[in-house]
Amino acid sequence: MVADVVKKTFYRFYLFQPGLRLWHWVQFLAILVLFFTGLYIGDPFFIGSVGWDATQAPAHDLAMGWVRLVHFAAGYVLLFGFLYRIFLIFTKKSHFWLIIPKFWKPWFWKGIFEVVLFYALIKKSHIPLIRNPLARTAYLFVLGLILFEIWTGFAMYGMSDPDGFWAKTVSSWTLPLFGGNEYNLHFWHHVVAWIIAIFVIVHVYMVFFNDFLAKEGELSSMASGVKYFPEGHFPADCEDVADPKECEKLKRD
Repeated sequence: MVADVVKKTFYRFYLFQPGLRLWHWVQFLAILVLFFTGLYIGDPFFIGSVGWDATQAPAHDLAMGWVRLVHFAAGYVLLFGFLYRIFLIFTKKSHFWLIIPKFWKPWFWKGIFEVVLFYALIKKSHIPLIRNPLARTAYLFVLGLILFEIWTGFAMYGMSDPDGFWAKTVSSWTLPLFGGNEYNLHFWHHVVAWIIAIFVIVHVYMVFFNDFLAKEGELSSMASGVKYFPEGHFPADCEDVADPKECEKLKRD
């Protein structure tokens, strides 16, 4: 007896252009470098228990000047990457709605509730969405955190050169906002860095969970640019990333 083979059909959505996928991985690497070099700048541990002091460190490529150079080079990468992302948000409809929460849509609040329960392993599924509302809200929040880190980071950078560009354009008005105390600036820069680190950990968990258990292609979409949804599970937010006529055509097909 030969078993019947049932061929599944899927809705296909091309979400992420090559430039956006490249941006994603460059930003990820920049944040990784910034986080670990930032930890070192805040607490220069050199080589753990070896105990080399600052005068010996240069011979082992651990001079603070070298670490700061790497840190601020990654900061420039983060800055230009951030500007590129903002450019995409306001020049492409799909990028705008993938990052901006739609609080006025009924599926938005239902989606947040179901997605939270889904990732907490309480619910087995959630309503089909190309970009779930929890992710939209989180990404907008993280963009704000990244902007804060860029702002405070270059404000501190400017203090090392009082007559330089960053000192005159950023440091001069930023420091008074933090009570004129450079320690406060360092403190909040450090706190926000840890919040971003926690987000990255949770984000990686959710992406792998989605790709390997939910089979929605979240991780692979950042490599291929494409997400798939099985027939009968048409995403409620289709019109956010595609032309309404295209959505209707996909439904009919």
